[in-house]
Amino acid sequence: MTPSDVLIIGGGPGGLTCAITLASARSKPWFGDRTITVLDDGRSDLHRAWLNNAPGIEPGTRGSDVLKRMRSQFLGFEVGDIHHVHVTSLTSAPWCAHCDDGREFAGEHLVLTTGYKHREIEGLPGVVVPHHPEGKPGRIALRHDGLYRIADHAHVAGVLAGGSSQFVIAAGIGAQVAVELLCAWAGKRTHVHDTPPEG
Repeated sequence: MTPSDVLIIGGGPGGLTCAITLASARSKPWFGDRTITVLDDGRSDLHRAWLNNAPGIEPGTRGSDVLKRMRSQFLGFEVGDIHHVHVTSLTSAPWCAHCDDGREFAGEHLVLTTGYKHREIEGLPGVVVPHHPEGKPGRIALRHDGLYRIADHAHVAGVLAGGSSQFVIAAGIGAQVAVELLCAWAGKRTHVHDTPPEG
């Protein structure tokens, strides 16, 4: 089993935005032949959403349609895969996700973005805390260092990082985690902005 460079657990807006942002840097000289693996159990709350206040998205768009487009966008960069599996446990060095169908997926770096309702994965790194003290009971977050790092070579993104349950917030945290990883790869602060060709 050859590890991916980044193993993302969660295929909602946080996980897919992280994957898309990472993959969009594929033409940078420091990106090399890095690969990204997304593990998605299909339980993102966005599947049930009806978006009317997400910037740039046509009001009345179904969340399931947005997820479909995001998956296609990531796969179009051709630097990784999406696997539809349910992760049951994690081990580290490198990170390895063990799935209920017996498959295992490894990654040098882990990004957890499973939402705030799913605490059943054994071996979750970091410290589990209530999502918000005044929030609904049973919802969790993982304590991080302010840059979403929860352990060596591990980050948290989306609402599991403590963000509110809004599409743009979950996606934004996923993008920020990706930028932190890109900076580590580049050896300096960096970002990915494309501009249209002149003329």
